Parts: sequence; structure tokens; C-alpha cells
Amino acid sequence: MAKAAKKAETKAETTVLRTVFAACVLFRVVNALCVRTFFSADEYWQSVEVAHKLVFGYGHLTWEWSHGLRGYLHPLIFAIPYKIAQTIGLDSTAVTVWSPRIVQAVIAAAGDIHVYKLAHRWFAGAKRKAKDEKSEGAAEPDAAARWALFCSLACWFNFFCAVRTFSNCTEAALTVAALAYWPWTGAASENVKNVKRPLSLALAAAACVVRPAAALYWLPMFVEESVKSVSRVRFILKEALPIGAAALAISTCVDRAFYGRWEIVPWNFFRFNALDGGGALYGSHPWHWNLTQGYPAIATVFLPLAAMACRDKKRWAPLAVVGWTVLGYSVPAHKEFRFLLPALAPTLAAAGAQLASFSGRKRVAAVALILLTQIPAALYLSLRHQSGTVSVMSVLTAAVDAGETHSAGILSLTPCHQHPWTTHVHRPNVGMRFLRCDPPGFGTPKGELDEADKFKADAGAFLRFNFGKGWAKPDGSLADAAAWRDILGVDQVGWDRGIPKPGDIEPNLHRKDAVKARNAALKVPSHVVMFDGAYALDGVAEWLRSWGFSKTADLRHADVPVDREIQSRVWVFSRPDTDPDHFEIAAVAEETGMTWEQAEKATMRLREATKRRDREETMTHEERLALHERMARERREKEEKRAAELKRRSEEAAAAAAKAADPDAIIADRRRKEEEERLRVEENERRKLLGEDDRPDEELTPQERLDRMIRQAAANIERAEAAAAKEAEGKKDEL
Repeated sequence: MAKAAKKAETKAETTVLRTVFAACVLFRVVNALCVRTFFSADEYWQSVEVAHKLVFGYGHLTWEWSHGLRGYLHPLIFAIPYKIAQTIGLDSTAVTVWSPRIVQAVIAAAGDIHVYKLAHRWFAGAKRKAKDEKSEGAAEPDAAARWALFCSLACWFNFFCAVRTFSNCTEAALTVAALAYWPWTGAASENVKNVKRPLSLALAAAACVVRPAAALYWLPMFVEESVKSVSRVRFILKEALPIGAAALAISTCVDRAFYGRWEIVPWNFFRFNALDGGGALYGSHPWHWNLTQGYPAIATVFLPLAAMACRDKKRWAPLAVVGWTVLGYSVPAHKEFRFLLPALAPTLAAAGAQLASFSGRKRVAAVALILLTQIPAALYLSLRHQSGTVSVMSVLTAAVDAGETHSAGILSLTPCHQHPWTTHVHRPNVGMRFLRCDPPGFGTPKGELDEADKFKADAGAFLRFNFGKGWAKPDGSLADAAAWRDILGVDQVGWDRGIPKPGDIEPNLHRKDAVKARNAALKVPSHVVMFDGAYALDGVAEWLRSWGFSKTADLRHADVPVDREIQSRVWVFSRPDTDPDHFEIAAVAEETGMTWEQAEKATMRLREATKRRDREETMTHEERLALHERMARERREKEEKRAAELKRRSEEAAAAAAKAADPDAIIADRRRKEEEERLRVEENERRKLLGEDDRPDEELTPQERLDRMIRQAAANIERAEAAAAKEAEGKKDEL
């Protein structure tokens, strides 16, 4: 009976956990769909962009991947849904954007459920005071776990960060899962089924593989277990070392497959960040930043609740884990909020235990405080703050789909990796470039500035050097040939064959300058993305005008400027494509002195001649003879038609000349004209006498117009007198 009851209890617990996990997955999926802001470049460039490059074959890998500082196991998590989508033909932009978020939502939900389990391990049977009593009431075994889960779901930083595709987020989920199975001394729930040390070690090893810095988290616990464990030999030799070696071997083999060479990524990571101090390249903070700013900002109201729980229940494991994690991550100079994410779960578990022990009013007040502090921060930072660099990708995707991109495609002039890239455009046929920010010796020559710093130092010079100065008119069309010839420079044009006459145009003659002009335009992007502050840099506005750019999108990024470089608005500029024929026509017009219309016709003839020559090069001897015969026949027919037309025109000209040279014909023609004039005058006189002259006034002589006016006046008087006489006669009859 006892076994059956225990089995039923275990089954009920499993059912509850599955239900809770399903609810967490649903919550985190909604959470993932709500997060539409930018946090840090690694969210894209160290995970999904790498997965996109692996699966689809195009994209960009940052400098870390050229020097073996990152492992491929983490990007492979997101490469799996990409590969499935590619295989079934559903690799749309929506899939490349949202499928990694959905995967990460499931990982975050797994972290939530293990916060639940961790609180149960540490604080099972947490008591709360009865509503109307000062003494402690009955125990609620799962109260701490339930409230810990509430804290995990309500935490603003979890909502904002846990569903992002950072390696830190996967590391945090693996870490809290490992904590939930770790053999804690003095834990409230010491049921053997909850202690799975090999599983905990495997999860910890996976966290270290995903992010080698996780070793700072686990090293103290490994040392403690090695010292205090009764079976320390078994722990070290049969569990820790084999599991750690297996994890390292798997990671190394995966990296060997994708790097094409042997790379020990954890060692490379440690050497670069710890020995060479490379982490400081992206900013350094004082040693106390994690203690005074970083962790208090992400833990907020949960930190004092956790401290109260540990004090009241004499369980110091949560504070110990948080303490050595925060202190361990204080050693490197470079610090970020997301680095502390693995330390958040113990705090939330302890805070949940404290909520479970509160009485009714005190709990309501604590919950209200949590909701009032967490929800506004979560929603504002997830939906609004720094949203422009993410939403601009939809604008660029729409431009690509509409066929508006051309030449060099898209250029981003934002600071280092401030938005996603090919995962959010997912079009292999469009060029995309951004300002590189490789550190010295890792892509940027030592002693030189990277592209982002060069742009910041002298933006106008950087743009002119890399893309040239444009020659567009204000409406975006190309200026005349002389304008771009002056810009290219006479020494670059290469007028090495002399200026031909209009009749001497031949295929492919004098095309160097046209080709150079066209190539110059092809190097210039069709769309430029920048923050509003970048537009004010010296030379930027002038360069944009020179190429005919106009602002086509103005997106809100932040309510206030984030810093000196990252401003509050994101602007998109675009320019119309230049007709390729324009360059060739301009070259012909400049070389020959033709008008634009003449040069356009000559260019078309050149093109037809070139096509004909190209066709002849691929023909057989018989086909070439047949072509020449047909062309000769067409030429003879054309010459015959032209000769017939010339003969007809010459005959007409000869007849006219002979007629003009015959005196009798001239006299006869003059008499004919005089007779026609006499008959016209007689006809006019006759019609005048009969009052039938209906010619317009313009055909009358001045005397004839005067006579017409007199006749019309006399007729009007006669009609008036007749009307008056008739009226007088009518009145006489009435009398």
C-alpha cells in the first residue's frame, strides 16, 4: 500500500510539473513575441546570425569566429529549426526571425520550472503565519515553489532577457537546472530522487561549454563537494572528470567540424579575456559595479525578500551562490547585466519562499509591490526602448521585396552591430554592409582605427573614400557627362584612342569612362541606415545629396538619446537607380560632340553591332556564310529602295525645274490665276446685290465690311418701322 501510495504521489507530482511546464512554455512564447527591442549585439551576432550562415550559406561571422573564441554548439540549437525550414521549403523571413525565439522560449520555460524545483529543494515545507494568529501555522510543502515560480515569471529582467538568444540565457537555464539536482547540504527536501549529482554535473558542463565563463559559477561548488562529499573519489574520478572530459570532447569535435581545424574554445576564451584582457575592449567598469549597480538593478525587490528568507530559515545556500557569482564576475573588467542572469534564479527561489511565509496582508502588499515595479519596466524595455534598430529591418525587407534595392544594396552607418542582419532580411541577392569594429590585431591592423571609429572621426572623408562623391542632380537623376568626367578625373578616364567622328562609331570603342562611372555607382548603396545624430556629422548630409539620397523612413528608437552615438531616432535614406545606358550615352556624347538624341541612337547601333558580332563568334562557318548572304541581300534591297526613292525625287525635281524654265507655261499659269480672280470678284458682286454674301468678315475688304454694316443697319431700321406701324394699327383697331 505504501509503495502504491508513493507511486500515485509521484505520478501526481509529474502531472503537476508537466502542467506547470506547459503553462510556462505558453507564457514564454507570448513573452518572446512581445520582445521587440535591441539589448546587445551578441543576441544576434553570436547565435542566430551564425546559425543562418551555417544553414543558408550567406551572412556574416564576426571576428570572434575567425579566431576560435566562440563554440558552435550554441548556434547549432537554432540551426536545427533553420535546417528543418529549409528542407521543407518554409524558410521565410518570419521563420528565420521567430523560430529561434520560440526555441529560446522553451529553454526559458525549462529554467522557470527548475526555479520551481530549486525552491522546493531548498524551502520545501516553508511555513506561513496563520491569518489571525501570531504563531506559525501548518506547513505548505509546495507554497515556496509556487511563489518562486511567480517571482520568476514576474521578474522584469527575466521577461526582458530570458527569451533572447544570448548564450547567457541558455547558460542560466542550464545552471538553474543543475542547481535543482545538486546535492545541497541541509536542503529542506533531501529526498534521494531530487539528488541527481551526475545529471547536475552534466548540466553544469553543458553550461560551461555554451559559455566558458560559467566555470566561475561552478568552481566553488565543485571544490566544496570535493572536500565535503563522503564519496569524493567517486565524485572526482567517476563523475566530474569523465563528464567534464566528455563535454569538452564533444564541444571540440563539433568545433573541429565547423572551423575546419582543431580549436580548444574554452582555452581560447580564457586566454583572450583573462590573460590578454581582451574583454576590456568593449568597455570596463569598476570592480564594485556588479555589487552596487548590476545585480541590484536586475534583482530589484526580490533581493531583500531573498535575504529575509535566508535569514529566517537559516538556509544560506542561495546567498552563497549569488555572492560568489557576483564576486566572480567582478574580476573581469568588462561587465554587463546579462552576465549576472545565472545568479538571478537562486534569488527568485528564496524570494518565493519568503512570499510563502508571509501572512495575508503582508503577502498582498509584497505582491502588489512586485507587480508595480516589474510590469512597467518589463513592458517599456521590451516593447519601446531601443526598438528602432529592430523595426528598421522590416522597412529594409519591404524595400528588398519591392525591388527598390540596387547597386551595393544596404549600408548601415550605426555603431558596432546595432541591429540584426541576414536573419531579418533573409534575401541572398541583396548586398549588405555595416561599419566593421574588429579590435586591433583581430581584423583591424594594429595602430589603426576600425571602420566605426574612422566614421566617427571624419564621417565625410570616410564616405568619400569608400564610395566616392556622387554627381546626382537634386531630383536624383545623373548629371551631364562633363560633371561626372570632372569627378572621375581626366587621368582616370583614359582617352587613349582619340575622339572619333560621328560616323566612325564602332562597337566597344571608348567605353572606359562609361564603365568607370557605372562601376562607381554600383559601389554606392541604394539604402543607408543611421541614427539621427550621425546625419549631423561633418560631410554626411553633403555625401547623401551628392548621390541623390532622400529620407524615406524615420523610426523612433528611444525616448531620449541612449548615449553619444546611439540616438533617439533611426533614419533610412534611399536613392533611385541610375539607368545603366545613361553612362554609355553620356560617354558617346562627350567623345563625339553629338546631341543626347544622336548619342542615344548611336549607342543603340553600337549595342546591336556588338550583339551581332557576339552571335557570329558562336556560329559555324555555314551559319556565318548564310548570315552574310542574308545581310548582303537585305543591304541590296535597302540600296535598291533608296535608289528608287532618289530616282523619284530627282524626277519630281526635274519636272519642277523644267516647268519653271518654260515661258509659255509661266504665262499660261498667270492667265489662269487672273481668270480665277476675276470670276471670284464677279461672284462676290452678284451675291452682294442679292444679299447672299455669307463670307466671314476676315475674307472681306475694308470697303466690303463697311457696306455690310450699312446694309445691316438699314435692314434693322426697316424692321423697327414695320413693327411700330403694326403696333399702331393694332391700337387703332381696339379703339
